[in-house]
This record gives sequence, structure tokens and C-alpha cells, in this order.
Amino acid sequence: MTQIPSSPTRSRLRERLSEWASDDGNADAGQGITIASATHFSRGPRVYPTRFGAAFLGASVLTLIGCVNYQLSLGYLVTFLMLGLWVVGAVSASRSLSGLTLRAAAPESAWAGQDAAFALRVHNPSGQQRTGLRIRAHRPRTASITRVDLPGNTETITEVLIHAARRGPLTLPRLRLEARDLLGLWRGVTYPLLSAEALVYPAPEQGAPPLPGVRAGEGSGEKRMPGQEDFSGIRAYVSGDAPRLMAWRQSARTGELQTKLFDAPASLSLRLSFADIRGLDTEQRLSRLSAWVLRARSQDARYRLELPGLNLEEGGGEAQARRSLRELARWQLPDDAPMKASPGKSSSGKSSPGKVNLSKASRQGRP
Repeated sequence: MTQIPSSPTRSRLRERLSEWASDDGNADAGQGITIASATHFSRGPRVYPTRFGAAFLGASVLTLIGCVNYQLSLGYLVTFLMLGLWVVGAVSASRSLSGLTLRAAAPESAWAGQDAAFALRVHNPSGQQRTGLRIRAHRPRTASITRVDLPGNTETITEVLIHAARRGPLTLPRLRLEARDLLGLWRGVTYPLLSAEALVYPAPEQGAPPLPGVRAGEGSGEKRMPGQEDFSGIRAYVSGDAPRLMAWRQSARTGELQTKLFDAPASLSLRLSFADIRGLDTEQRLSRLSAWVLRARSQDARYRLELPGLNLEEGGGEAQARRSLRELARWQLPDDAPMKASPGKSSSGKSSPGKVNLSKASRQGRP
């Protein structure tokens, strides 16, 4: 059977309807968001019956029809009790969100192709216990849900993981905060738009070649580090190696491409250059430079980063690594940055804001 694609007009109409339904005025102005009470028409939580709630209403109506037909006095009592519970459930669902204060904080950094952990601080200023709160990104509907329970007069921090498809700034998308009444007949929903932005670094290349000319010196007793001063050996060719580093004589002898390795005294610095990486596209080059920055950080090496139109001064340590990664993340971004985030999996329970440990990432060779 041939599937008929949806028309662009229908898609745009669905998009506008979804935007209208989610725009409840709860936008962050830098001080967080406080959910208004249910009596506030424009900013208060919106309540919708659940599937169980709709079935419960249908059963109540059928019971009422049976009571009318058969003149069951006791049945009227049961019927109006059920309808009363249905109405009270709507009020309970809306009150479970009213007054909550939300604030978001971006992680220090994240890696392309992985999830950025945005910290969400939820404060319950009232003595009412809020149980079964559900937080997820508004889109897509399949986004994983974070469940939070809030006792009265408490505050908790949870994480919402947003998938970072590529490097550059990543803005926290509109969220969906939902709560249900105790019987599960109604759900109260609000759509807070919090202000938070993360910077996504290029993903370090897996199995990246050693630093340019890397090989430790042997026998001299002098501490050596990667460099371009002295010949130290050869290794198998890796895609992207500069032609000037090819060991043609050894390659002809063995029948396999070989690359020369160089090192230098520890007092000399490394040169991580975008132009020296050949045979790879732009994003792959940036990924290799990201891996080299982490490796240089783990070896306490000093280095300078060279990109077309940008030269980062020589330095070392974690501060230099963060400067280098920030420049790699922002270098020649497309015009549509910051990117539109695609929600990933979310975690539940209490946690603290996500942070990237550059030392740990460099030791493992990956983020």
C-alpha cells in the first residue's frame, strides 16, 4: 500500500495550531517562571481529561441514563457522586501546578551527537505536596519524561537531556510540565519557555591519530613531548595525515603507507593546525582537533591552535583547553545558529547540573 504524504498546507496548519496551544505566556525573562493559578485564563494551567477520565465520564452518563429509564433512586446518588468526583478532579489537576517556580541552568558544555544536561530547579512555595509531576520537551511527543515528587515548601533540581545534533549554541526548547489528579481523571498542562543556552563542542574523533609527531624520546633521559623538531619513528598511515609527513621509502618497502613521527623537548610547544589535516571535511577536521586538544590537556602539553582566520595564543592546562574548545565550537557556524534542539532521553529524580570534566574526557579519549 502506497503511503500518501501529508500536504505542506496541512503540516503548516498543524504547526501553527501546536504553537498556539503551547503559547500560554509562560516565558522566562531571566528570573524564572512562576505558574499562575487556574483562575488566570491566559497563563494558568490548562486541564484536559485523560483517556481514563473520558471513559469515566462516559460510564457516568450511561449510569444516569439507566437511572432515568428504570427510576433507580439509589443509582442517582452513585451517578452524581461520580460526576462530582470528575469535576473535583479537574480542580485538583490545575491546583497541582499553580504557584510552582521554575528556573533553568545550562551545562558548562556538551558534545555534539550526545545529550546536553540542562538543570531544572523546581520550587514548591506552598505546603501542598506535588506528586507525579512530569517534565519533558514539548516536541517531539516521544521525548522521555522526567518524573518529580515535591513535598511542601521544598525545592529540587532535576535534569532534562536535550540532544545536541551539532556543535554551536544550543537553546533549551519549550518544555511541557504536566500533573494529574489523584484518580488520574484529568491532567493539568503548562508549557514554560525557560531561558538557558549551552555551548556544544565538536565531538572528539574516536581513534584519532597521535598528536602531530607524537612519540616519547628514549635513552636520552630528557622529557620529550609531541612536536616537529626531531624524527622519532614511523607509524601506520591514518586518513588526514599531511603528505609531507609520509615515509615513502618505508612505504615502498613494506607495501603499506607509513607516516613519520616527530617529537621535541618538553620546553617546546605544539602546533595544532586546521590546515595540516588533509583528506577530511570541515567537521571531521574540527573533531580531530577536539581530540588533540583533550590529549594535549591530559599530557600537560603547551600548544597553540590555528584555524583559518583565527590563531589562539600558546597556553596549557584546563583554561587553554576550554578556550580552544570554545573556539572550535563557534568557528564558522551556519547562519541559522543557535541550533534547534531535538530532545533526547531524560533522567528522573534529583540531580545536580551537568558539567563536563575535561580531564576525565581526555583520559578516556572520548566525551
